[in-house]
Amino acid sequence: MNNLDFIDKKISHNQIIILDGATGTELEKRGVAMNSSAWSAEAVLTSPETVQAVHEDYIRAGADIITCNSFSLAKHMLIRAELAQHFHRANADSVKLAVKARENIGRNPVAIAGSIAPTTFCSGEQKCFPPSSTALSWYKEQAEILAGSGADLLIIEMIEDVDQGSMAVEAALTTGLPVWLGFSCRKNLDGEIMLWGQRHSLAEGIDTIIRIGGDAALIMHTETREAAEALAVLRSRYQGKLGVYAHSGLFIMPNWQFSDIISPEAYASEARNWVSMGAEIIGGCCGIGPAHIRLLKEVLTIQEDRL
Repeated sequence: MNNLDFIDKKISHNQIIILDGATGTELEKRGVAMNSSAWSAEAVLTSPETVQAVHEDYIRAGADIITCNSFSLAKHMLIRAELAQHFHRANADSVKLAVKARENIGRNPVAIAGSIAPTTFCSGEQKCFPPSSTALSWYKEQAEILAGSGADLLIIEMIEDVDQGSMAVEAALTTGLPVWLGFSCRKNLDGEIMLWGQRHSLAEGIDTIIRIGGDAALIMHTETREAAEALAVLRSRYQGKLGVYAHSGLFIMPNWQFSDIISPEAYASEARNWVSMGAEIIGGCCGIGPAHIRLLKEVLTIQEDRL
């Protein structure tokens, strides 16, 4: 059995796949300085031991999949942070640290997901996405580095814009690895569930992106209280593997605000509902840590035994 075969096997037996929790915000909680233009990007270069320790803690907590700290290592983010010279090394090291964590803990199977984020950290109207003339090639270059360094699958995280998300998915698919789609959502003033960038509805984003491809679709980096409504939209428009990894707290660049973080117990309660709605992959995003994942593993293992 390779590092991915077990996923389909567990799902076929009505077992829940446990994704890890946040990496960037967990690094921040442990004292790693966040970059003012690229958030947690530098951590793989300046604090590799802490990055590896976070991965190890998620494996100990029961995660079936750990996600590399490559969310903010897209080339357009590193250029703004004046770190572009580290693009190849940082992305490769993000995977290598996850591989080392898996080897150190010695618990198999555990899959490693490379993260590609077609988003930016710019505020206001100027989003600072990569230029359309180079975006596809830049996303493809990152995907190839992650795949070549040992990632078992790729997750396109924080799909908030249809155009950028489409290019990132297309680029990831060229590697031949499974590609999971992470849709980030929030409501507009009219109460409609939109992609995070507010230019497209979630429904529009799903309909466009899934035509390109993907092996699973998840609601991610979405407020916990809005995740069920977003999942309902996703379930109505996508017939493949479904998942949720929501966030808790507030981001004021470059730091996550940890006030009013949802408790592991309350998060597990929400997760039970997502599973009842058809979610097969459950984890956490910003603000959600190892304690949340540990309880998810316990609660959802008990729940799957009753299915």
